[in-house]
Amino acid sequence: MKKGRQFFHVRNRAQIHIAGAALSLVALGAQAAEIARKPASPEPAAPAAPPAPPPGPLGVFGVDMPPAGKLVVSLTPTLGNLSGVKMGTRTVSNEYVVSTVPFFLNPTQPVRIVPQNIAYRTQILGLCYGVTKDFNIVLNAGMVEKSLEALVFKGTRGIAPLARNYPATASISDFALSGVYRIYQDGINRFQMSLGVSFPTGSNTATFNDFILPNGTAQNIRGFYGMQLGTGTFDIMPGIVYAGYLGQWSWGASYRGRFPLGPNRQGYLWGDLHEFNGWGGYTWIPGLTTTFRASASLQGPIRGRDPAINGAAMPANPLFYGGQRIELFGGGSISGKFIGYDNWTLLVEAGLPVYQNLNGPQIMKNWQASMSLKVKI
Repeated sequence: MKKGRQFFHVRNRAQIHIAGAALSLVALGAQAAEIARKPASPEPAAPAAPPAPPPGPLGVFGVDMPPAGKLVVSLTPTLGNLSGVKMGTRTVSNEYVVSTVPFFLNPTQPVRIVPQNIAYRTQILGLCYGVTKDFNIVLNAGMVEKSLEALVFKGTRGIAPLARNYPATASISDFALSGVYRIYQDGINRFQMSLGVSFPTGSNTATFNDFILPNGTAQNIRGFYGMQLGTGTFDIMPGIVYAGYLGQWSWGASYRGRFPLGPNRQGYLWGDLHEFNGWGGYTWIPGLTTTFRASASLQGPIRGRDPAINGAAMPANPLFYGGQRIELFGGGSISGKFIGYDNWTLLVEAGLPVYQNLNGPQIMKNWQASMSLKVKI
């Protein structure tokens, strides 16, 4: 009997263990089924790409670069005006010029022709192609028109006006080919350098027809240096740009030079040009940015001379060109996405000089305004 009871207890314990194991398996199966019914947790999302930098000011070359394989086509009209005469930083009258400034080819005779107003208009077609993400090629060409009002004084001396002339010149502009290379970029800052060559495709032998001279006769003469449409020289144009942005604010600085490689066929070359820019910008909403730019330029006088430009006129003297100028510009850019054209951008900029120290007497700059329509293909 004792053995029978022991056997009964052992069998009961075994049955209990088997039942417990079965319940455990059932519970594990239920947990597995519950896990299978739950959706898989999503993988962590990749970090969002930083927003594209806002456009730089219209008047700064080499700041905006299209991506690799993209072509940006731009059409940029520019209007500007010059009037009034400066000697250094001092504004002088027409009568002062014709009374005291000698004709450079005859020091005993004073100047007899003084420019009153110059209006210029350009239409530049630009092509900018992203060869790689860090290298662009830029081509610029177009048309240039200039209109002059010149006051002629009677005879070889005195302050009696004789007549006014209104000649105009027009031609294609010098063609420019440049490369822009990004040398550094992080989430805020970028540095880009450029190197360009200007080709002498614009005319520098434009003529004034029926131009009234101080002796009262009308003749066809070679237009003054400032009224020519091209330089006639091959020029090297190096540059460097720094630009940055953080949130809605953007800023930058740039330098670009223009250096003739040698005199043109007429025997002269324009002075070396150095241009510096600094700017700040604010993006009000994505696609709408305004900018404020300060520009400083320094250019030497014309070296050499064109023997065909030899009248007793203030702008016929090659030494009365170049000088120092500081200008302030305001501008902005607006994306075409607001009207359903994502790849289009409109840029505008206008400004005026606040300081001019000119090699002169020389006609001074009053204002300039530009607009550019760009499309990315």
